[in-house]
Amino acid sequence: MDAQNIGKKVEQLIKLNNMEISEIAKKLQISEKELRNKIEGKDEFYVSEVIELTEIFKLDIKTVAEIFFNDQITNINERPKEENKLS
Repeated sequence: MDAQNIGKKVEQLIKLNNMEISEIAKKLQISEKELRNKIEGKDEFYVSEVIELTEIFKLDIKTVAEIFFNDQITNINERPKEENKLS
């Protein structure tokens, strides 16, 4: 999923939870400007920030996948059989 779509979804989470960008930035230990850049898709969220956002918003694994990874997840049954083998 591209950074801009992720940013829009994070912005929606902030609004839905009646929180402020400044409040989330503080919890992520980044500046408001850094968070705004991530929300605007100029920068990507680090894994540690995704984990923290998961805790802040009490997200389940399915929601996390839909927000941050959905375009990257493929059904293992749709892959050619050679790719399904573990080495």
